[in-house]
Amino acid sequence: MSKKKELVEKARRLGREYLRKYGGCAPGTLLAVADTLNLKVGDDLFKAIYAFSSLAGVCGNEAGGIAAIGLRYGVDLADFEKKPEIGFASFAKMMATAKVLRDRFAEEYGSYLCDDIQTKLFGRCVMPKAPEELKAFATMDPEELETFYEKCSSVTENAAGWTVAAILEMDEK
Repeated sequence: MSKKKELVEKARRLGREYLRKYGGCAPGTLLAVADTLNLKVGDDLFKAIYAFSSLAGVCGNEAGGIAAIGLRYGVDLADFEKKPEIGFASFAKMMATAKVLRDRFAEEYGSYLCDDIQTKLFGRCVMPKAPEELKAFATMDPEELETFYEKCSSVTENAAGWTVAAILEMDEK
């Protein structure tokens, strides 16, 4: 097996594991990619990305993947302020790599929006739409909850693998 394929498979495995471990798709994808490619995720990024697991619009898995792309190709604020042109150069790489990820979501799920992906997977959006619905979600029938985690884990698995593949392809250019 090639090194690239090994890394993609590692990211997929970690994505499936991390969705359950961290309880959210966005941190699950971000951390699976980060752990696969040795990217550092600080507390502030972890806190910020977690919010994308809350039906913020875009699928949290895609948001986690895009955050990992930013970790790989982005520049620090201080460096950007000193030399903005390096920030704009890195932005081109991030944009091209994020487009590959977005296109994979559109190809596989017909969309990159959480509601649309859940509707494709479950026939409806099953995530709570309001904080008061969260308790009912967390206490739903265990078999139904397991089905939810299994299907959502597959999306996290795909997103982590697609993100690593897109990053490695960009690195080759």
